[in-house]
Amino acid sequence: MLRCVTLSLLVVAFVGTPARAQLDPELKTPYLWRIVLKVQPHPLLSASFRERVKRDVAAALQPALTPLGTVEVVDLAELPRGTWDPLWQQFDDKGFAALEASMDLTGTKTHFVVVEYRDGRYHLQTRQHDGFTGLASALVRSQSVLPPELVGRTAGLMLYPDFGLVGTIEATTSAKEELTVAVRGGQLGPLDRFVKVGDVFAVSQVFKTNRPAPPVARTSTGRIIAAPAGSVPPPGLTAKPRAFTLLRVIEVGSNGTLRCGVLTRYQNAVPVIPTVVGYRCLKLGTIEAPVTVRLETSDPAYQRSVGLVTVRASEHGFATAAEARDLFTFKDGLFRSARPISNVACVTVSLGPTQTKLFPVPVLGPEPVSLPFEINPRLEEEAANMRAVLAAAARVADARNAQTICFEATAELIKKEKNNDALQRARGGFQAAEAAGRSIADDLTRIREQPEKHPDAARLLASIDGQLLALKQFNVQLAEHVKTLEEVVRRENDPTIAAREVQAESIVTRIALLLGRGDVDEAINAYDQLVTLLPDNAEVKARREKLKADWATKGPEHAKARDYMLMTWPAVASIPDFRDSLPQITAAVDECMKQGDRYALRKLLTVFTAAGVKLNNLVTPLDPNAEADRKLAADANTVGETLAALEAKITEFVKKE
Repeated sequence: MLRCVTLSLLVVAFVGTPARAQLDPELKTPYLWRIVLKVQPHPLLSASFRERVKRDVAAALQPALTPLGTVEVVDLAELPRGTWDPLWQQFDDKGFAALEASMDLTGTKTHFVVVEYRDGRYHLQTRQHDGFTGLASALVRSQSVLPPELVGRTAGLMLYPDFGLVGTIEATTSAKEELTVAVRGGQLGPLDRFVKVGDVFAVSQVFKTNRPAPPVARTSTGRIIAAPAGSVPPPGLTAKPRAFTLLRVIEVGSNGTLRCGVLTRYQNAVPVIPTVVGYRCLKLGTIEAPVTVRLETSDPAYQRSVGLVTVRASEHGFATAAEARDLFTFKDGLFRSARPISNVACVTVSLGPTQTKLFPVPVLGPEPVSLPFEINPRLEEEAANMRAVLAAAARVADARNAQTICFEATAELIKKEKNNDALQRARGGFQAAEAAGRSIADDLTRIREQPEKHPDAARLLASIDGQLLALKQFNVQLAEHVKTLEEVVRRENDPTIAAREVQAESIVTRIALLLGRGDVDEAINAYDQLVTLLPDNAEVKARREKLKADWATKGPEHAKARDYMLMTWPAVASIPDFRDSLPQITAAVDECMKQGDRYALRKLLTVFTAAGVKLNNLVTPLDPNAEADRKLAADANTVGETLAALEAKITEFVKKE
């Protein structure tokens, strides 16, 4: 059901059509650009100095931002730490790296400015976290000045290039090479001062959380409006970068939208993934400059062989492979372009005729850009092996989920007294599961024959074997239900058999389906129907009352555990939430086992099926080249292993009756 495959850093691109945005593009919502000033202690950096910096920054940026929003400058030294925004606290504790962590979206742009005085100069550093896309600006900008009166103006000049319009990617029926972006605040005024053809946007994936959204409603000047008393906030949103995926502006529309070309290493830049509610993007402060590339391999023994690799780049995209591309020169372990490249470099890295990787790289400055490229052929073969394992894991998870849906649909058709339709649905589900099982088993045989195995492959294959066995075992149950339904339909079509008798048999079949998957409330309702149909049958009434007694909770802790398992936990929507839920879901299972609550645990097994698919969908878009994604993959692996062990424990428990 749930597999441990949640994890690999070697992820195959998810192929699909562009995602239909389920997010509000906020075309008439103004920006709140909050500048947070952190001044390191020094006698020269006094309260009057900080106040002048605040005034100068606001004076430099507010005219530039009008009419799209409001600039607000905050001095951390003026506010007690207990009143700080959580993001400010994280930044104060961890520095600029904290801005790359996943956090709930607030809609506010927060730009941090650090000022310190040393060696006779004022040193400034700046970086932004955008609360609409969840993205941080690509660079920590640094500069120093000598006169104190220039600090505020210099900070404004450093901040403005990274302001970055944001937008929501809309669904489109055009080719995958183009997408439409609805710009936040795009209908508040002309956009031509803020974006032009050739500008580049980074992309993020947006997910719902099981936490309430923070208050973000504002007036046209950016002032926070308190939510109405008693109102329920909507679910919160979080986001993560879509690595090696960029949008380049082709046309600036007059209605607050942009037409953008897609530059990505994947087959689809914005795949349809059930857990992703939409895609957003942030304009980067790109420039025209030479590009320097550093290739990194995970095996240090092969790092000195990078000179054997060919690196080329073009500003025109990967689709123009037939055109001449600039060949980079290799020296001192770095590849350098022969000329400046404007805004984005579509970098192609090749080793021989077969091994080629594509990297869209924003041009942000002269600093070298590190790109992962495996030179060790053994590692490439291991990667291919893991991709095959992950594909098999995804298939078995989908087959288990389809099987669960088949049980649900069959029971619902019986409830509607459509027994023949229920029979056809059960037959189709049985045949589909049988075919999937055979095909996946064949895939596993071929995978095991591959010469180079990824170190994690054996453990993951064992998990897939377990899921495949569960698929077959549940199909045995489904086959039994098919036989029962065949008899019900036969008797239903026999004019010599009373209709009431056939109806009673149909309800009994439905009760068996419901109890097999732990749907006790529905089964009790079906028993009520059966009692109405057979009022003189004391055995039916006794079974109903026994079921009610068995289903009753045995105390507040039991009720709390069951509610968490069946109501709260199924709504978990992100890898961090899955990880954080492990202690509580484990404790809830232990409590239900203690109380002998086999029905609730059967129901949880069906929830695990959907959780396996959800977790797989969360892992599929992870990129091995992004540090944050590697951490998420490791967390997902822990989640998968824990839940798989928990599922095996539950399965063994519910068998003992």
